[in-house]
Amino acid sequence: MTVEDSDFYNFDKDRDEKSFRKGQIWAIYDDDDGMPRHYVFIEEVLNSRSFTVRLRWLDLHNNELNRKHVLLEEKSGNRISCGQFKVGKMVDLDSVNLFSHSVWSERAARELYRIYPKKGSIWALYSGKKGFDGAHLGGVRREYNIVLAVTSYSEEFGLSFAYLEKVAGYKTIFKRHALGSNAVSWVDKEGVAVFSHQIPVTLLTEKDAVVNLEGVDCWELDPASLPPQLLCLDWEKKKPLN
Repeated sequence: MTVEDSDFYNFDKDRDEKSFRKGQIWAIYDDDDGMPRHYVFIEEVLNSRSFTVRLRWLDLHNNELNRKHVLLEEKSGNRISCGQFKVGKMVDLDSVNLFSHSVWSERAARELYRIYPKKGSIWALYSGKKGFDGAHLGGVRREYNIVLAVTSYSEEFGLSFAYLEKVAGYKTIFKRHALGSNAVSWVDKEGVAVFSHQIPVTLLTEKDAVVNLEGVDCWELDPASLPPQLLCLDWEKKKPLN
């Protein structure tokens, strides 16, 4: 897919050939609407110069909670991106452009990894709206809400998050939609099925040219992990879901 340039930060430098190490977990773009929802475990870097890596796909592990997520996936058509994942089939890949970002994970057992939102990470949430768009890889056009994880996920408490909105005049700059305790939402451990994919981000500093936002945290989001409709300068602010 053709990807818009970001406003400031060059995200491609974080996924060049020299970024890969044995034992890492990476997100790979899917063939649905091109968002990074597949996970792989790097077994070996075979050639860093011409880029060839040996990897194993991570498949959703068949436990009780994940079975519920699989049923939701089958019903909604939305891929589940949070849960326990088991190391699967081994393949060699020689295209660095398939990879989005390295992923934080927790090893749950031998060849079993837990991947959930971590505090401070930014994710896209399925909004529940979906249609057909021939411009996308799989002909699917989804709508998303963009959120910041306020707390890390836990089995007992789930996860709290806050909605983000675009900063006017920029393609890839976002800020909190609202501040305060009333601006924070929460989902339980089954509710994390609404999380579509993590988005690579960088927190902007004072030297970046975002005007009239002194004292407000702003993040630049990787345009390769944003649907095209969110990259338009005239994109209207989306209201948070209730």
